[in-house]
Amino acid sequence: MKRFGKAQRRASRRIGPYDPATHRKRTPSNRWKRAQTQVARLHATVAAVRADAWHQLTTRLAQQYDTVAVEDLHVAGLKRNRRLALALSDAAPATLRRQLQYKTGWYGSVLHVADRWYPSSKTCSRCQTVKPKLSLSERTFHCDACGLSLDRDVNAARNLAALVRHVDLESPGDVKTGRGACVRPVSPAPAGRATGVEASRPLAANAARQRTAANHELSNAQ
Repeated sequence: MKRFGKAQRRASRRIGPYDPATHRKRTPSNRWKRAQTQVARLHATVAAVRADAWHQLTTRLAQQYDTVAVEDLHVAGLKRNRRLALALSDAAPATLRRQLQYKTGWYGSVLHVADRWYPSSKTCSRCQTVKPKLSLSERTFHCDACGLSLDRDVNAARNLAALVRHVDLESPGDVKTGRGACVRPVSPAPAGRATGVEASRPLAANAARQRTAANHELSNAQ
């Protein structure tokens, strides 16, 4: 952010294509063009680093684990908090879920999406007691019933893991848990078709392209 601010302040001091005094267009200077190029390079660098980090994380999760569980959070409501809006926008949770959804199909794992109203952070992972209120500033979960003291994120992860295990024991058509939370499993791809290097095209598109090439070669041979 410091580099962004410095580059944008430098660009604002150059002679740009718009004159605020006369409200008319003008020819931008070469220094303004170089400053804009530097700002664009910073944007591209941040986008590339963020995309690389997300792809490495989601690929590792989809390859190393048979089951991955995520929560369907109300991100638009969370962004109303001005202290969390920038961090949430940089984290891009929707991108994480989207990549996990198709990569679990590639590598043969299963993605479970917990319901938005499932109290994963408020529920004690030991005795299943639900707290009536848990503020965001409380980073450590303390259970008044059994005395459990645990990091709130670890406690939520254990609850999600227990929720997925409970759903797996039920019938495929019944995905309702005892607490009323709904977990939507995403069907994996057939075994043997999801290995290898990630491709930018779906498997169906690659198969169709191979069939087209085979038909073309056959027609040439005839």
